[in-house]
This record gives sequence, structure tokens and C-alpha cells, in this order.
Amino acid sequence: MPGADQQGTTHTKRRHRWRKELEMQPAWRRVAAYVLCRDSDDRILLTRFVQDGNPESGSWTMPGGGMEWGEQPDDTAIRELHEETGLQASLGPVLGVFSRWLKPDEAVTGEPGHYVGIIYGTTEIQGELRTEFSDDTTDAAAWFSLEEVQSITRVSLVDYVLTLLT
Repeated sequence: MPGADQQGTTHTKRRHRWRKELEMQPAWRRVAAYVLCRDSDDRILLTRFVQDGNPESGSWTMPGGGMEWGEQPDDTAIRELHEETGLQASLGPVLGVFSRWLKPDEAVTGEPGHYVGIIYGTTEIQGELRTEFSDDTTDAAAWFSLEEVQSITRVSLVDYVLTLLT
């Protein structure tokens, strides 16, 4: 059958590449917790991430961040929301879990790693949105319509969260 060898060869190459990537052991793992906040106009809350040397610096992301030693994910989500935005909220259910494996050329450290983000829904959002930032990884927080989100520079976590809304 014409093309069978070509398709089989392509499948074999993909399997070989996948197997080779499986042989790579992560040098680091990061577990984080994020929140999906929506206002009465169905806009979502995003924060702008900044970090020297990080290729995603300047991109918009979900409010949240890495867990501190001994912290539970729900505590991380609440703490990070307040630190980054000045807002407080009650947590709803886990909406999804984002997972991303980074190869050495994709990671800031230059080493392979695994990043896992737990995304919580929120209710009862309260407070004033922060306009001044002392946090060294956040320099802005803003509400965006779903249409506006499509035109901003954003991390893949935001795209994952958008799939949870459909």
C-alpha cells in the first residue's frame, strides 16, 4: 500500500523521540495553585508576570503561584490571590490541573523540569484591585473580557483555563 511505509516510519520516529524524552529525568518540579476569578461582566482576572531572564516575562497569567514549604494548595491559592491582586475570595472546586514538561531549552534553569498548576474556581470576590506592586514577579493585575484575552500576550496556562470555560 503506497504511503504505508512513510506513515509507519513517521510513527516510529515520533515514538523514538517520545521514548528519548521519557529517558530525561526532571531536575526540578514545581507545584502551584491558581484561581479563576470572574466578575459580574464575565471578565476574568489576570496578572502580568515579570522575571528577569524568563522568556515569558511580560506575559499575562492567572493569579497564583508556587506553594511554600508545608502549605496546602488551597492556602496557596488564597495567599497568592491577595498578594498579587489585593483581592480576597472564597475558593470553589478544583476546575482542572495544568501540567507542563519543560525541556532544558525551554526552562529558565536550563534543566528539564515539570510544572503542575491546580486551578480553583472562586466565589465572593472582595476588595480593591491592587494598583501598586511590591511583589517581584507581578507588575499588573486587570480584568479582561474573553475577547480581549485573545489579543494579549499570555502564558499557556491561560489558554488551558480558557478551555475550562467552554
